[in-house]
Amino acid sequence: MSEKQPPDLGAPDRGAAGTLALAGRIVAFSVARSWLVVACGLVLGGAALFFAVTHFAMTTSTDDILSTKLPWRQHEAAYAKVFPQDGAQTVVVVDGATPELADQGARALTAALKARPDVFSSVSQPDADPFWTKNGLLYAPLKDVEANKDQLIAAQPFLGPLASDPSLRGLMGALSTVATGVSAGQASLDQVRKAVVKLADTLEALKAGKPAAFSWRSVISGKAPDPRELRHVILIGPKMDFGKLKPGSGASQVIRDTAASLHLDPADGVRVRLTGPVPLEDEEFGTLADRAGLIGAIALTAILIMLWFAVRSPKVIFAILLTTLVGLVCAMAWGLLLFHRFNVISVAFIPLFVGLGIDFGIQFSVRYRSEQQGDVSVADALMASGRGMGRSLTLAAAAISSGFLAFGPTNYAGLSQLGIVAGFGLIIALILNLTLLPAVLRVLRPSGVRGEAPPPQIEKLDAFMLSHRRLVVGVGVGMALASAATLPLLHFDFNPLHLRSYKVESVSTLLDLMRDPEQSPNTLDMIAPNLTAANAMAARLAKLPEVGEVKTLQSFIPADQPEKLAAIGDASMLLDLTLNPIAVQPPPSDAQVVASLNTTSADLTKAAAGVNTPAAADARRLAGDLADLARGTPADRAKAEQALVPGLVTALDQARASLQAQTVTLDTLPQSLVTQWMAPDGRARVSMLPKGDPNNNAVLRKFTRAVLKVAPDVVGAPLGIQRSGDVVVGAFVEAGILSFVAITVLLFIVLRRVRDVAITMAPIVLTGLLTLGSCVVLGLPLNFANIIALPLLFGIGVAFHIYFVMAWRAGGSHLLQSSLTRAIFFSALTTATGFGSLWASSHPGTASMGKLLMISLVWTLVSALLFQPALMGPPPKDAGTAH
Repeated sequence: MSEKQPPDLGAPDRGAAGTLALAGRIVAFSVARSWLVVACGLVLGGAALFFAVTHFAMTTSTDDILSTKLPWRQHEAAYAKVFPQDGAQTVVVVDGATPELADQGARALTAALKARPDVFSSVSQPDADPFWTKNGLLYAPLKDVEANKDQLIAAQPFLGPLASDPSLRGLMGALSTVATGVSAGQASLDQVRKAVVKLADTLEALKAGKPAAFSWRSVISGKAPDPRELRHVILIGPKMDFGKLKPGSGASQVIRDTAASLHLDPADGVRVRLTGPVPLEDEEFGTLADRAGLIGAIALTAILIMLWFAVRSPKVIFAILLTTLVGLVCAMAWGLLLFHRFNVISVAFIPLFVGLGIDFGIQFSVRYRSEQQGDVSVADALMASGRGMGRSLTLAAAAISSGFLAFGPTNYAGLSQLGIVAGFGLIIALILNLTLLPAVLRVLRPSGVRGEAPPPQIEKLDAFMLSHRRLVVGVGVGMALASAATLPLLHFDFNPLHLRSYKVESVSTLLDLMRDPEQSPNTLDMIAPNLTAANAMAARLAKLPEVGEVKTLQSFIPADQPEKLAAIGDASMLLDLTLNPIAVQPPPSDAQVVASLNTTSADLTKAAAGVNTPAAADARRLAGDLADLARGTPADRAKAEQALVPGLVTALDQARASLQAQTVTLDTLPQSLVTQWMAPDGRARVSMLPKGDPNNNAVLRKFTRAVLKVAPDVVGAPLGIQRSGDVVVGAFVEAGILSFVAITVLLFIVLRRVRDVAITMAPIVLTGLLTLGSCVVLGLPLNFANIIALPLLFGIGVAFHIYFVMAWRAGGSHLLQSSLTRAIFFSALTTATGFGSLWASSHPGTASMGKLLMISLVWTLVSALLFQPALMGPPPKDAGTAH
């Protein structure tokens, strides 16, 4: 052996005696009885796999991972008892090119879905209540009510023929009446120009085979519709099929199929989209599954390639993967036996176990390959590897396991379960890598490999690191201090929407809804003793600059009702016979429609004759379109009828209903509304909306903070997601401190020297600081997804540094040139390339986890391969006999 090569790293270390020395004897036992051990391992793995498959269960509910004893959770429970949720889990958003199309589409879809009680437990369209149809105008400003009255009265000559003959023939009759009035000098084409232009545009679009939409409400009002008039929301309680991976997908598909059968699609001027908890969760799974095959293939290929470079033997690779797989199913079965089901946090033990399990396998196998030189037999090489690596693996597994078990006392049930499952899982991984792995290698008998001298560059780097120890350590300390200085800038993104893909329909639709404060889910709510107290609290909250709007039941009593009702009453008296004719003509025949088209075309031509104004040009244009339609086929006229008449009927019905408005009081409000805002015992609800972008974290934080100062018992999504984030971050900080203490104590018990413990833990601290500092520099916030990667990174870092310190205490020098460094390097690359492939996920949360893994593993290698050797320096004088 060259003087630059480390001595026998398997030399006994008295400081690691006792139970740690047992590892070598376990390996020797397994090698001597390899076939028996392999058989027992396969039987154990098969039984664990059967149990895991037949008992696997997982929940995504936050109720199972956040303690119900938290004050804000107790406030939520108290609020839910007084004002229980309506059970709507799917929100159907119906958008129309015109208010009429939106209204017709929403009503038709609601009626069709109500006919499917086998699929839906509840279906409701809140704004379809007759109360809103009749009294909706009272909620508009007084000037808008008066303007609406004037518009209806001005349109009276036009509305009369349409109400008595709501057909294409009736429309032509109304146009002819206007044209005749123009010819007689009683009216002007400018007065009806907008209606003429819209009719011409619609007919020409139909002729060209393009989607056409005509709004009678816009024609009557003379202005573009309010965006809220173009949208209706249907609330649905779907019956879930929990036997499927996406339990609500069946109900969602029924909604889509029903909408398609009703021709509610963009080609017909209507768009139907789904959002709400059920579509969000189903599409979340779909996003996670998207590219799963590609990511899995990349990860597996990367792991196999890195394993090949590490051990250069298909048989050894097979042994490592088999051992890891058996360990994984055993750990999974153990977790299910303890907790019966996993949650979104505890299930993260799977990548954690795979990463550390493969590391254990690589460490043992690389050491085995280095021992298998010359005439050394497989059995002797395996037993030498057990003596040399057994104690390092045991100490690493014990340290990491104790660290993970320290997660148990935390308040965060998900993290607590993760720590317990992972902690015991690491013990399982250790046992299998000391028993099953050497037994499989003994059975397979992989051929030996020729020893390879380290590259010259490694020798130069090793020499530089040892001769410039102060410089390297100083640079490391400087980087640590610089990273620590950036930590105040590190933030936790608590908004779960930022972890979802904006490309999926449910997310994009929710964000679209949130642009309308009336539809935003980011509200805060509280319970007042009665309505009087609720109104008083609302007045206080409304003064806060962070609050955009405050509502109570009293908010649904319109202002200026006497003035508005007077204006509506005037219009009702003038328009009663116009909108409610004594007789309504029967539907016309096609021949009658053709005759009316030709008559109106002639009347418009006559009215525009000799006039050279834009309005006259538009009248001649419409006259030509009507003549073309008259010469067309019955099917062409049927299309025109469908485009114009249903909307006319809807507009007339809405006009009639709006003129029947009556005084609104608390007693006349719909019961469905009252129950949402007033409890049977008189307690009242107060609801607040933020001022500004409701999807902006800073806006939500300021909003929540300001409201809590006035009303500390509020509940709602903005508070819930922030408090959840605080609990998660707090639990990880608490778990990190407990783990650090537990590992430090264990290392001190085994290593017995403060300096050795400090040398082991200092690089771990450096890695953590560099990782978090890089997150700040790269603008990568911590979130609910990528924070789960931290335990895996912590565990791998602890293992790597323990391996180095144990080899150093055994007398190892020039460790960069040893097989240990090769094992650590390829173990890190295996984990980095395998789990770093998550970066390619189309799911933002998963991709951020891949990014954080890659960043941290780079710094883990830097601190393990560069900083730690310089920190350790030459081996201690009593190396191999330290006490």
